Amino acid sequence: MTVKKDAVVEMHYTLKNDAGDVIDSSQGKEPMPFIQGHGNIIPGLESA
Repeated sequence: MTVKKDAVVEMHYTLKNDAGDVIDSSQGKEPMPFIQGHGNIIPGLESA
């Protein structure tokens, strides 16, 4: 799937530390929305 600039994207995420412990997660909640191409999330994720 290709996401174009200015598209609203929603995704679930799980953030873990180096030990594998969950620091934060959207599981069981609403997905995290962001606008593609506006630098609202980490660059590697936005370019994936």
